[in-house]
Amino acid sequence: MVDVCSLEDDVFEQVTGGFLDPDRFDLVRAGRDASEEEVIELVRDAAIILTDLVHVRPVTRRIIEAAENLKLIQCYTIGFDDVDLVAARERGVPVANAAGTLAKPIAEYTITVALYLLKSIEYAHTELIKGNWVQQQMMSPPELPLEFGVLTLGIVGCGSIGQEVARLAKGFGTRILYYKRSRLPEEVERELGLEYSSLDEVLASSDVLSINVSLTDETRGMIGAEEIARMKAGAVLVNTARGEVVDYGALAEALKSGHLRGAAVDVFENEPDIWDCPLLGLRNVILTPHSSAMSPESPRRCLEKVAENLGLFYEGKPLLNVVN
Repeated sequence: MVDVCSLEDDVFEQVTGGFLDPDRFDLVRAGRDASEEEVIELVRDAAIILTDLVHVRPVTRRIIEAAENLKLIQCYTIGFDDVDLVAARERGVPVANAAGTLAKPIAEYTITVALYLLKSIEYAHTELIKGNWVQQQMMSPPELPLEFGVLTLGIVGCGSIGQEVARLAKGFGTRILYYKRSRLPEEVERELGLEYSSLDEVLASSDVLSINVSLTDETRGMIGAEEIARMKAGAVLVNTARGEVVDYGALAEALKSGHLRGAAVDVFENEPDIWDCPLLGLRNVILTPHSSAMSPESPRRCLEKVAENLGLFYEGKPLLNVVN
């Protein structure tokens, strides 16, 4: 089994140490600085490839085709867009992820940053430490704090993360719309207080828009300039999905024009080389380094799911969370 994670050895050991049964699996690490050619040489006899925990090093077609004995590509987390799914499918190799393991911290992040923006906390804090008492300015728009419980939350992509966002938002009394390619069962909608809607209706009606889709050919560029223009004036957008899902240039223009109140972004195209992102430097934006899923508990949950799947593979049983 070859691990292509690009983390430093000490960080990798701190995060993942002891999760594999050494009597069942022989783990070989590619290491942080390994080139694609070096990875290709390492995987030639591998039955399993473990993907990059931080999604920097992709599992390319060349790597997949070089692994002559490959039987499984296992992702450490929920993301699988760094794997060439077409090449894996052509080889008949399943790609599995750790679905459901990161829903809680990502949902908590989503609600936290939405409240931060709705309450104009950045404006209040920044002005106050500069010596400006802006209480009167905050009594009228655009800085007037809003009550989340009387607003509408829109969720685009309502898998485990979107459903956890809804579960937290329900406690505020917020109206919750959602768009998903396939509608959820009625009992799930009833439990979470969800209203199934078209994407256009979610965009037009939501005061907070939470993006929670996986990155696929269908979702790439899903929230472009036209979709952002159709969003409700004064809305807040939160993207914890993938940077490629949202047009950040169009988002930046909507923020600068005042069409949108704010945005929170945890994911970027070309991570970690994100320094030309047009959102950098804007006042009404929260930017974080793909860290919304981090917590003391989240690595344990991911590794438990991965170890469970590897155990099923070892025993010749059906795998969990196959995405291709």
